[in-house]
Amino acid sequence: MKRFLEKSLVLIMAMVMVFMAAIPVSAASAADGSLVVTSYTVDDASINKGENVNISIRIKHTAIKATEVDDEKKLDVSRMVDSFDAGKIDVALVTSVSGQLEFDVSVSGAKYKGTGNSLKLMIGYIGHSAPYENIEVNLVECKEYEEPVYEPSEPYVPDPVAAPMMIISRNEILSPIKAGEEMTVTVTVENIGTTSMQSPVISFTPSSSLMLTGTSSMYQMKTIAPKKSESIDVKVKALDDISGQVQYIDADVKFQYFNRVTTADGSGSGRVIIPAQVKKTEEPDPSGIDSPVPNLIVEHFSYGGSSVAAGDAFTLNFRFRNTSGDLPVENVVVTVDGGTSFTINGAANTFYFDEIEFDGEETVTVPMKALQTLTNGAEPVMINFKYEYVDNQKRMSNSSDVKITVPVYQPDRFEIASPVVPVMVYSGEEIAIMMNYVNKGKSPVSNVEARVEGNIDTITPVQNLGNIEAGRSGTMAFAVTAFEPGENQFTIKVIYEDANGDEKLREFPVTINVEEMPVFDPGIMEPIIPPEPEKTFPWNAVAAVAAIAAIVGAVIFRKKKKAAKAKKEAQMWAEWNDEEGE
Repeated sequence: MKRFLEKSLVLIMAMVMVFMAAIPVSAASAADGSLVVTSYTVDDASINKGENVNISIRIKHTAIKATEVDDEKKLDVSRMVDSFDAGKIDVALVTSVSGQLEFDVSVSGAKYKGTGNSLKLMIGYIGHSAPYENIEVNLVECKEYEEPVYEPSEPYVPDPVAAPMMIISRNEILSPIKAGEEMTVTVTVENIGTTSMQSPVISFTPSSSLMLTGTSSMYQMKTIAPKKSESIDVKVKALDDISGQVQYIDADVKFQYFNRVTTADGSGSGRVIIPAQVKKTEEPDPSGIDSPVPNLIVEHFSYGGSSVAAGDAFTLNFRFRNTSGDLPVENVVVTVDGGTSFTINGAANTFYFDEIEFDGEETVTVPMKALQTLTNGAEPVMINFKYEYVDNQKRMSNSSDVKITVPVYQPDRFEIASPVVPVMVYSGEEIAIMMNYVNKGKSPVSNVEARVEGNIDTITPVQNLGNIEAGRSGTMAFAVTAFEPGENQFTIKVIYEDANGDEKLREFPVTINVEEMPVFDPGIMEPIIPPEPEKTFPWNAVAAVAAIAAIVGAVIFRKKKKAAKAKKEAQMWAEWNDEEGE
């Protein structure tokens, strides 16, 4: 019985020790006092980012007496992550009048990071039961670093320079030009400005008694640097009747130049005087009456169709007629000008005819090309006629301008992809039919409407998409339902107006194969038994039993060892008594 009680007592003591071990240490030390910062000093009135500073802090403990910690080495003070880098820590005890533990912590050479204003310490006591404590000191002398705000300065933009000026001159002419005579005139363009004339183009317009005999009235010149010049030869011919001694050629130059900011357009013009010898003509009969002035008119023209697509080449054909019934016209020069809408495509724009009889006709064919950037509308082409005629023994000159128009349109490039149909369709199932579109043209398409027609059911048989701007893309979507199994056919029609206002119709036939909706047989529903939760091994209980067993084993082992020792001592005393009795 005694042995049983001893084992029970040992077991109870072991269990008490296990439960005592489970009590948190912090709870046991909750009654301890805490640290209080009584003052601090710094060696600078202001602490800025990157500056090193020395900080001294006086700290008092409200629970520990000064006699309990009588050596600085028993104070364990370390730095925590705060607003300072580096720094050396020194600790010194202070004689306290109140009897409480009081000491100074000095941090020398601490470098301020520029953010925050805290110095954080962790303080403990070697050989004392009081726990470690964290303490934070906020230093009002810290000046947090603020990133400077830099306002970008406006980029320097130089003042633009003026367009370069030019002087247009000719070579020396030894003798005046005579009626019917040809002459080559060298025209020189001199740049007197401060910047280069880039890609200059020069065009010539002769006076009424002269005409150009070259292949063109417009020429491309080389770039003309400042204070430099370029020359070009121009062939002219005097008419049979020269109206005055002073004839001329007007030169018009267009170019580009860099004005120190951007590339700009510039132009200049000048007149080259050509002396002429006037031919004496017979005096007209005073009693004669002048005939009506013959006119040249365009009777018919064509350009290959009803309109021309922007960017396409075409051939302009026109027929003109001398309206006079009795006077022929001579030295006829016809000039075709496409303006800013058309270019002459690989040919000259000037045509010459020696003579056109009264009521006579001639035909001109001009290869041209419409610019890509043109929008819908009618663009003008100017035709200029210069000619001479003799009436009542007097040679006269005349000119006229005729304007014709060529309609231009942007080609229709509204593209619609074929409908996308699901592979598997069941009866009564609503499906989506998708059609992608994109307007690749340079003009919008208007009043776009999509319709679904045929053996199909839909809640939106008509969709109005409105106007689709150039470059815009999107998707047309139709929700349809087929109820009849087998092959179902219907049509999607897209109606719109192109850039010319013409209505266009695009049809897309659609065929879908519809199958019967499968019948689902639920069968016999077996009850679903939830799985049993997995059993986890009671490791906590095993650990507790193992701890108790170890403690009980240690107690029993010590008790047996003590009993064996007592038995051995008793045996030794018995042997000693036996020896004494002998």
